[in-house]
Amino acid sequence: MVTRWALGALGVLAVVVALVLPWYSAQAVGGSADMAGWGAWSTTGDVDAGFRPLPLAVPVLASAGSMIYGAVRGAFGLAVVGAMVTFAAAVLPFLVMRAVDRHVPGSGSVAVDVAAAPLVLLGVGGVATVVGWIGYARCVLRASPRQDA
Repeated sequence: MVTRWALGALGVLAVVVALVLPWYSAQAVGGSADMAGWGAWSTTGDVDAGFRPLPLAVPVLASAGSMIYGAVRGAFGLAVVGAMVTFAAAVLPFLVMRAVDRHVPGSGSVAVDVAAAPLVLLGVGGVATVVGWIGYARCVLRASPRQDA
């Protein structure tokens, strides 16, 4: 029962982190920008660059939703898969970082970094994967009790 609550809480935490924390941050000489999970960039000052919107929170919302559903229904296999996909979705921003900046010819240099959301989601996804495997091993893979004759 504790494992189900822990998986559900970790799934809700993953959804909140994916929606609230920034995924990318960009620094330029005249300003800065942050990308939200749904891909919208918010700029402060003058950032002389073009940024692609990447809705990276969408895979996290789907995988964390399946993790929450699996925890509520007691389907630990689904919860484990959801936790592992959440972890994999947190790795995705590191892989597609070069696709974020559309370097406009004649524009200034912009430093784009991975922000807080993927880093926190790596931790949440890792912990959820371990908790999910423990729940799967205890509830699904456990040997049935012996019948003494």
